[in-house]
Amino acid sequence: MISGLMLLILSPNALAAPQGVFKQAMHWGLSAEYLDPGTNMGATTSQILLYLFHDALVKPMPSGNYAPCLAESYTISPDAKTYEFKLRRGVKFHNGDPMTAEDVAFSFWRYKSNQAKLIQDKTEKVEIVNPYLIRFHFKEPFPDFLEYHIYGTSIGWVVPKRYIEKVGEATYKKEPIGCGPYKFVEFVSGVKVIGEAFEDYWRKVPNVKRIELHIIVEASTRLAMVKRGEVDIATLMTGIFYENVKKDPGLRLLEPLSPARWSLYITSQWDPKSPWSDVRVRQAASMAIDRKALADVHMPGCGPIGNIALEDDPAAIHFPPDPYDPAQAHKLLAEAGYPKGFHGGKFYPYEGSYWPYGEQIATYWKAVGITVDTVLLDRPAWFAYRQGGKMKGGIFVETASYPTINGRLQYLLGAGSYGNYPDIQAIWDQYKKAIYPKIRKDLIGQVQKMIYEKRMLPPLTSLNSPTAVGPRIEGDPFKIQPLIWFTAPFEDIELQN
Repeated sequence: MISGLMLLILSPNALAAPQGVFKQAMHWGLSAEYLDPGTNMGATTSQILLYLFHDALVKPMPSGNYAPCLAESYTISPDAKTYEFKLRRGVKFHNGDPMTAEDVAFSFWRYKSNQAKLIQDKTEKVEIVNPYLIRFHFKEPFPDFLEYHIYGTSIGWVVPKRYIEKVGEATYKKEPIGCGPYKFVEFVSGVKVIGEAFEDYWRKVPNVKRIELHIIVEASTRLAMVKRGEVDIATLMTGIFYENVKKDPGLRLLEPLSPARWSLYITSQWDPKSPWSDVRVRQAASMAIDRKALADVHMPGCGPIGNIALEDDPAAIHFPPDPYDPAQAHKLLAEAGYPKGFHGGKFYPYEGSYWPYGEQIATYWKAVGITVDTVLLDRPAWFAYRQGGKMKGGIFVETASYPTINGRLQYLLGAGSYGNYPDIQAIWDQYKKAIYPKIRKDLIGQVQKMIYEKRMLPPLTSLNSPTAVGPRIEGDPFKIQPLIWFTAPFEDIELQN
């Protein structure tokens, strides 16, 4: 007869087997393209599926923004032209295939979403030294290569080469396999995503057996579901729902701060025939907005901002937010030649759950004479419009969520840009080629100052996502991740028995 102690010794994972079902009611939509790192845009809202089903060379984790994951370590040459990654041994894809350097190289060249052309055009070659050592050689210094790994692209997330070549691209998109903590079970567009624990995940055995992400657009429905115990978390509880959660003894209200900072992107400011080309008009539009009221109503606990950078970013320069001053806004419009205001074109507030935020901005503008045609899009459509250049000539509420001002400006001034000023572009080009930290910090400081003075991207408010958490959730599921506000790493989520 084997004793209980012997059973523990022989079966160390027996007590660590995943258990239970975690359900979350989310306020944002998910596209089928997000299931595949090759087509995932790498934004916060799409990264949730990357963290669920896949893994990356490096990614933001509780230990830091550039945490080694599939790469257990990496080195960068002094000239920033060569990056070497030592891969972690023993990593398996969900079908049991081992992850090697061939998969990394295949994933890199297969990637075709945000910034793909920019990064791949810079690449001289990808060298597979051996199955667990890979080097990226670039044609010129590329000091920002790692930045593209942690946000805004999914070029560093790895897919299985052999499996995709065997089943084909079409089948892979329907039945994706990764090497993340959860295996794909089901995706119903606009409805739900389901994953089941992958017990051979290299980092740890996930705590929870099954994860279900339910897409619920209406806040009232999300709240009702968490109150009835149908889900464990309901995101984005604002307004009356925020107050309702605060008063409910059976729920906890958590207010995870988002790394996103919202600003106005006025795409026609580079058209000399447009009223928006006058800096006084852009400043008037900025001063017509009551940022504190916006935050109080739609983002409790947040406030006005004067820069899109995070507060603790060492390369950031912080400026005072424009004050709410409708009288001065009227005066600036009159000085610019628009005493009676003007029609400002199409306005695209951020996606569905945040439409009221954008509509309040449009109301402030109307009060000073600026009218706009508000176009309401759901999240996938909004991103498709934004990334596809379809918002040209209009205005949209921009979101920037990279962990550094460097990454945010790469996104705003890079391949996805709707325009730039020659003097800003000149300094930005110098910055991109510089490799010494002191020079880079000075140049990126100049760029921030010029953007602020031109009111090129008038900042609005910081963001959070007030969330209702049910009684089964252990601890604070948002504190396990310092950079993004959704619940990840998923393998760390704990449920009460």
